[in-house]
Amino acid sequence: MKLSAVIPTKNRADELQVAAASILAQRRRPDELLVIDQSATEDGRRRLEALLAAQGDGIALRYVYDPSIRGLVHAKQVAAGIAQGDVVCFLEDDEVLEPGYFAEIERGFLDHPEMMGCCGLVTNLPPQPAGYVALFHLFHRGMFRDPRVGVHGHVQGSGLPLIPSDYLSGGLSCWRREVLERIPFDVDNGFHLLEDVDYSTRAARAFGHRFFINPNARLEHRLSPVNREVLGPRQQRKLREYLIFYKKRRGEPWAAAQLAWLLAGLLLEALSQCASVRRLAPLQGYFAGVREGVSWELKGGAN
Repeated sequence: MKLSAVIPTKNRADELQVAAASILAQRRRPDELLVIDQSATEDGRRRLEALLAAQGDGIALRYVYDPSIRGLVHAKQVAAGIAQGDVVCFLEDDEVLEPGYFAEIERGFLDHPEMMGCCGLVTNLPPQPAGYVALFHLFHRGMFRDPRVGVHGHVQGSGLPLIPSDYLSGGLSCWRREVLERIPFDVDNGFHLLEDVDYSTRAARAFGHRFFINPNARLEHRLSPVNREVLGPRQQRKLREYLIFYKKRRGEPWAAAQLAWLLAGLLLEALSQCASVRRLAPLQGYFAGVREGVSWELKGGAN
C-alpha cells in the first residue's frame, strides 16, 4: 500500500518544520510528502528541502508553492488531483504525530478492506465535561450528529476497535484514492470549519457507512495562533457554515427541524461563552452568522 501525506500550509514555517520532523520519525514512513504552500514566502520549502535532504530517505517530497490558492479547501482539492498514494492522508501544519501513526493507518486499511476513509485521534484536547458532551449530543441530531465529540481527548489505550463515524476530522483524515476521484471538495461555498464534515458526509452518501475513527493512529494538535479567528468571528463563521451545510441537505427528512434544534443549542453555547468572557462578541457572531447563512446562495456543483 502506498501512502501519501498531504500538508496544506500558510505562513507557518516553524510549525511545518516540526510537523515534518514527526513524519520523518515514523516507524512506517509515508511514501510521499506533498505540501501545498500558500505562504507569503518560500521559507517553508527551504526548511523542508534541507530536512529531507538530511533525513528523508525513502520519501518523495513534492512541494507546490502557490500563494494564489484560495484557502484550505482549495489546497485540498489541488492535492487530491496530484497525490500518488493508494491512501491519501491529510494533516495540518501544526500537528505532531506519534511514531506509529502511519503504521496504524496502514494496518486499519489492510485489516478492514471495506473501509473507504478514516481519521486518527487527537490526544491533547482537554477532555470535555460529561455535561457538555451530553448537551452537545442532545442538540446535534440527525444530519448534525457528530460521534467525534467525546472521543478526541477521551479515548486512550492501544489495539482499540475502529469507531464508526461519517464525520471525519479533516486535519487527520485519510481516504482511499477512489473517494477523492469521485467526490470533489467544495471550493465554492466558503467552508473552513465544517469543510471536513461536508466532505465526509458526502463521501458516506456515495460509498455508504464505510468510514471510521481509528483511535490507534494518534497525534497532538499544537494549535498555532497564526491564521486563527477570535471567538466572535469564529462563532459567525460556524453559524454561517452550519446553515450552508443544511442548505445542501435540506431535502432530507426532518432537516428543518434538525436545524432549528441545532440553532437553539448553538444559541445556548453563545450565551454561555458571553458569560465566560464577559463580552457580547460570541452572541453578536451568532446572529451575524445566521444572517449570512440565511442569505447565502449555494454555488458550484459539489453538493
